[in-house]
Amino acid sequence: MNNKAEHPQPYRGAMYDIVLTFGDSITQFGGNPAHNGWVNSLSHLFERRMDVLNRGFSGYNTNDARGVVHLVLPRTKSLPGANPASSAATATTATTNLSRPFPNFSPKVQLLLIFFGANDAVLKPGYQHVPLDVFAANMRYLVSLVKDPESEYYSPETRVALITPPPLGESLYNRTSAGSDVNPIKRTNAMAKVYSEAVKDAANDLGVPYIDLWSSIEDRVHRAALAEQASPSAAASPYDGYERYLLDGLHLNANGNQLLFKLIESLIDSNWPELRS
Repeated sequence: MNNKAEHPQPYRGAMYDIVLTFGDSITQFGGNPAHNGWVNSLSHLFERRMDVLNRGFSGYNTNDARGVVHLVLPRTKSLPGANPASSAATATTATTNLSRPFPNFSPKVQLLLIFFGANDAVLKPGYQHVPLDVFAANMRYLVSLVKDPESEYYSPETRVALITPPPLGESLYNRTSAGSDVNPIKRTNAMAKVYSEAVKDAANDLGVPYIDLWSSIEDRVHRAALAEQASPSAAASPYDGYERYLLDGLHLNANGNQLLFKLIESLIDSNWPELRS
């Protein structure tokens, strides 16, 4: 029997430095081209500059995130310090005619986007619910793994940003979840806002930037509602306007994904323009 066939070798090819997206189903579904996924848009933005890794896990809350983060983040203290000379020479030879540097053999996470809270905010006794104080501590813990010099995952060159959960379109969510064969998970927009504020508080305390997705969508929905009220001929939005940005009241549709991508693009330009060069 062919041992190579039985035990395939791990991938040892070169990679670009990394943009790592870590979150729940809103991140996982960010790879869906049918809905203009925001993670896919990031891949296009950084093509031939950085590899974008989607580490979104449907159904996960921050307790779950703590359980898998050791499989998501690289242990920087055990990584090779530099590329082997032979590998570097090969890469140099191969890139003579390329306009951008070729990937290397010790890629680093240049940008980490952490996006949790939508499931943590489920109402009790929902199994995904995480108490607010525990959620806040979990978010701080995830950031500390990269920022704390004593951490196995310490990476001073990694830029970190947090993303708040989006608002919940309650009427749309209740309609779509009503057709489920299982007991619907209870959620409210008010609770989504509370957890969104906790993300912002954690980001401010830790000195990392954040994207306020809750307010960004909520403000647009409210402005559209005011415009509808000012125009008697305008048709009323069937689900309070949230259907413009949310697929099922919870997850992003194509417009929501495009909005989030643009917010990330703006955050990068404001804080780390060097990533675009």
